[in-house]
Amino acid sequence: MKYNLKGNKIYFDEFFYLDLNRQTILDFDLKNRIEITEVEYRELVRKRAESMAYFWLSKRDYSQKELYHKLLAKYREKDILREILERFVDLGYLNDYDYAQSYVRSHNYSKKKIEFMLLQKGISSEIIKKVLENDNFRDITEIKRQLKRFEGKDVDKKINSLMRKGFTYKDIQRAIKEIEE
Repeated sequence: MKYNLKGNKIYFDEFFYLDLNRQTILDFDLKNRIEITEVEYRELVRKRAESMAYFWLSKRDYSQKELYHKLLAKYREKDILREILERFVDLGYLNDYDYAQSYVRSHNYSKKKIEFMLLQKGISSEIIKKVLENDNFRDITEIKRQLKRFEGKDVDKKINSLMRKGFTYKDIQRAIKEIEE
């Protein structure tokens, strides 16, 4: 497989390249060659993708689907990416249940909106159901808490803001009524 080495980037075509460190360039003797084998190519991709996965996970949590798609946008080899994700799951670095719990705790959306958002992030329905059951989710309580934060604002603005967060109009009206009583 032919390549073109420019600085610390190894180009395989005009769009696909890998960023490499000096040690990897020396280990594979890339400066003194113009071709690498398929095995060497796959090892370079594996090293680089794994390194990026560690880097991204050090910054924040990801669901398995999110990390896979982020890696897939940068690296072409799906089988290598799946192996890396499986290894990270086995090591405990990726855990969709823990990710879902953290997401629920850190977002103040309605139960429906959180369920929708987690589904988009690739979390399974079973995990979402468990997390929301264990969290004792109460929309009315959350609506009341947020209404207190909006004190002094117009009622219509409060309702619109809460509806954007996924709360139903019926639940919002019920919470407003309970606060007034």
